[in-house]
Amino acid sequence: MAEAASADVTGWLLAGGEGRRMQGQDKGLVDYQGRPLAAWVLSSLAPQCQTLRISANRNLDRYAQLLLQASGGHLDAPQNAVVPDDPDLEPRSGPLAGLITAMRHTDTEWLMVAPCDMPHLPHDLVARLMQQAVQTNADIVIPCTESGTPEPHHHWVCGLIRKRVCPDTLHQFVNGERKVGHWVRSQSWSSVSFNDTSAFANMNSLETLRGRD
Repeated sequence: MAEAASADVTGWLLAGGEGRRMQGQDKGLVDYQGRPLAAWVLSSLAPQCQTLRISANRNLDRYAQLLLQASGGHLDAPQNAVVPDDPDLEPRSGPLAGLITAMRHTDTEWLMVAPCDMPHLPHDLVARLMQQAVQTNADIVIPCTESGTPEPHHHWVCGLIRKRVCPDTLHQFVNGERKVGHWVRSQSWSSVSFNDTSAFANMNSLETLRGRD
């Protein structure tokens, strides 16, 4: 199933944030166990996707290097595969701007997006999300894990997205929507439960990194 999924999916690393919890550092480039956080995510996505792209708003050359490494050196013009938020989108407006930009710059029907601070994504993530999309005809499929409450923990910024939702997403963005979870729930969506909660752990602060490094 993974091979079938990868033929139709572009993997996108989302690294366009301001790093507020990282004291302004570029989160994707912060070291984690000897490698930049982004390198871990790219390594997870590379075998699961047809090609890789990065949404970033600074350090574009460094991200291009990481992308080339993750692609085994077989990526034409890696600098063109690192894409800042499109200029018509309001600056510093969160991950939804990166998602819209990613959809606009994707040639495949599907894109798999993942934040730069999830270094331990499952090796079967894309395959399982695609299987659910096929079974339910959903346009977006999100992984979820147990939360200790009746409501599972949905990882809204990590998901498989069908590119055709871009026009409606842009419409919502222009009208003020910024919360990814709200946007997902407005679409035809589904979710897949994963048992390993640590696979989706966010290394989104220096304190978290120091505790897990």
